[in-house]
Amino acid sequence: MAKILLVEDDDLVRDMLVQMLSRANHEVESAANGDEATEILRKIKPDIMVTDIIMPKKSGITLISEVRQMHPDMEIIAISGGGRLDPTGYLDLSETLGASVSFEKPIDKAALLMAIDLLVHGQKGRSSA
Repeated sequence: MAKILLVEDDDLVRDMLVQMLSRANHEVESAANGDEATEILRKIKPDIMVTDIIMPKKSGITLISEVRQMHPDMEIIAISGGGRLDPTGYLDLSETLGASVSFEKPIDKAALLMAIDLLVHGQKGRSSA
């Protein structure tokens, strides 16, 4: 079990991921944007943050940079549909800034759960799915 902060601006995607992660026995806090995530991170320190990249108010790229400074040992998983652009560029940038793993949307749920399990058990590795 991991304590996870999920940051996703799309209500349907956020709700689906919260349910999936909760069913997998993870403790999940969620935020609708980077500003909300920053407030949550002032109160708790999750094991893993799963963040969308393209969001209003504060992008996932900015959030990843801030989290790396505040919590250098926190595992980060970046997710992106890319908006009007190819998500690969955003995901590559997120890994350069400190994301451990990145996934394109729609997310392969089994792969996400496996990545979380590997990160929780210390088998960190950079990969894109």
